[in-house]
Amino acid sequence: MMPAEGDDSDFGDIEDDEELEEEFLMSNEEDCDLSMEHLEAEDDEEEMCDLDDGACSEESKSDDECVEDEDSRKDCYSASDKVKKDSDMKPPSTETPPQTAYIPPHLRNLDPNAVLKRKIRGYVNRVSTSNIKQILTDVELVYQDHPRGEINRAILEAVSQSLLISTIMPARLCAEHVLLVACMTANIGPEFVSPLLEDLAEQLTKEMSERHGKLLNNIVSIICYMYALKVVSCNLIFDIIRTLLKSFTEADLEVLLYIFKSVGLDIRKDDPQALKDIVQIVNETGAKIKEKSSRFTWFMETLTAVKNNNVNKIPNYDKSDITEIQKAYKAAVKQAPNNLRVTLADLLDAKTKGRWWVVGAAWTGLEDERKVKQVQFDSKLLALAKKNHMNTEVRRNVFCVLMSSEDYERCFEKMMKLNVKDKQEREIIYVAVLCALKCKTYNPYYTNVIKKFCEHSKNYQITMQFSIWDRLKDLKSLNATKTRNFILLLSSLISSKTISMSALKIVNFAEIGSDEVDFFKDLFRKILNVSEVVITEIFGRLQPLPLDNLKNGIKVFLKHFLKPELGAEEKKNLKIALKCF
Repeated sequence: MMPAEGDDSDFGDIEDDEELEEEFLMSNEEDCDLSMEHLEAEDDEEEMCDLDDGACSEESKSDDECVEDEDSRKDCYSASDKVKKDSDMKPPSTETPPQTAYIPPHLRNLDPNAVLKRKIRGYVNRVSTSNIKQILTDVELVYQDHPRGEINRAILEAVSQSLLISTIMPARLCAEHVLLVACMTANIGPEFVSPLLEDLAEQLTKEMSERHGKLLNNIVSIICYMYALKVVSCNLIFDIIRTLLKSFTEADLEVLLYIFKSVGLDIRKDDPQALKDIVQIVNETGAKIKEKSSRFTWFMETLTAVKNNNVNKIPNYDKSDITEIQKAYKAAVKQAPNNLRVTLADLLDAKTKGRWWVVGAAWTGLEDERKVKQVQFDSKLLALAKKNHMNTEVRRNVFCVLMSSEDYERCFEKMMKLNVKDKQEREIIYVAVLCALKCKTYNPYYTNVIKKFCEHSKNYQITMQFSIWDRLKDLKSLNATKTRNFILLLSSLISSKTISMSALKIVNFAEIGSDEVDFFKDLFRKILNVSEVVITEIFGRLQPLPLDNLKNGIKVFLKHFLKPELGAEEKKNLKIALKCF
């Protein structure tokens, strides 16, 4: 249907829409203009606020206030002009503002050795048994460009960050890192590994009181690998074992199991006596435990297998990691140094007493050892020492110790604590022989003391030999008691093989007198009063020696002076003795 001629409603709607659209656009333009004018007005107000602060309220102000505003405005203008003139009179500044290079955020406030530490960290992370030689070569080049101490600290810091963690550490990772430490110690010296050992000792002591995960296991693992590579000795391992046995908890059993499984056979080989002491402590402690866990039973089986040197009975015994790093260590190091025989106490007291294992380092422990303890003895002993002409302090101390000891072993221990010097050691033998000869009846205690010292050092054997020669040269001056005691002392020393028969080489058996004949008759009779095996050993020691005069003299003396007075059994022993010449 077509619209009527006079009907234009649709067109009217269209026109209305166009008008609305134009009005909307105009309103938007006006809003934009207003906003721009508003912003410009705000800027103008901010710039002129100081100058025209009171202009907008002039109508409301009084005449006096307007005058004051005009005066202040003049003062401001005059001051600004003065400043402008002064600035015109000054010469222009030639200084340029400092220009600094842009520093990224991750490089700001950086450690000056960060680049070195990052490089060392890379070497430590890449170390393995296959590339240890190349790593050592690369690290040696770094030493040419940086201070030695900083590189040492960087290496140990990187190793500590990798190994000293609260979670259990892979055995392969620990072995390869310790391999690097061992090689660096061999090339540089004990001063390289000393800070790491001291840190490990301190952390081990802290972990014994308060545990942090598996950190104690990791510390013990590091020390065991160091022992396997001969960086430290078995003394440190035994100290750790004794420390763990004091508490002896389930967690300690886990660590002890690892020690005996990894290096148990090695510490048994190095110090079997210390291992026996450990077994005794474990048995005494285990007897007090009423309810024994399966882990304790497993530990006892492992300890028994180690004690008996039975590898097959050690549960899950695997030494492949240790063997591999030992081969790599021998290939990388030309000459392995001696291991550090430090103890746990040495490492804990290093900051106070010093480090005796580092060449040139201070150590106060030697001064403590050299201090001779002033031993207090009973007044009766001191009076007896004075009566026997013990006229020096060393002789008095030796005499009092000799008289006050319970047995010869305790006497030996006390004597060693006297800290006598080299030449003063002779006084121990001198006093012991003097006491042995002066006894009314023969006392084997003094003989055992002399034997103990002669077995301890050859110096005491030489001193005893000189003492025997002095008595043999002057036999006539000895009374009957001293002669009897001297015969028993000398025969006991020869029969026990403490002193050789060669000690009689100063005697000329062809020219001895009647008193001397009686002396040697009694002496040889005592010597022959032992088993056939001992007689063969005593007289057989003379055979390879170039002492023909002594051998012929003893043979003649035994045949012509002693044989007629012997019984059938004694003659049998004499015949065995003569065959040895």
